[in-house]
Amino acid sequence: MKLNKKQKFYLGTYLVGYAIAVLESGVPSIIYLIPIKLFGVVLTLTMGKALYLADERKISFISMVLVAVKNVMIVLLLIIGSDILKDALLLNGIDISFITAPF
Repeated sequence: MKLNKKQKFYLGTYLVGYAIAVLESGVPSIIYLIPIKLFGVVLTLTMGKALYLADERKISFISMVLVAVKNVMIVLLLIIGSDILKDALLLNGIDISFITAPF
């Protein structure tokens, strides 16, 4: 399986975000090592896209900032939605803090 350039940027920034999330939250149980971390997705959407556009498309700085602002808005909605979902699931006795850590 060969990864294209965009997938390499996204995978690299996701792994950095995953490592930061694991280092920040620690590993209180084995379930915290599940490879789905919200912080990794956040870093991928913001930094991965910006790095890809800067490298591959050679877009201007202003265009890159506008794309980053759009992605930050998407990320904020994702964080707010995950927080609402986490609270709703906690009321029912389901804990998903291993996904949303360190938020």
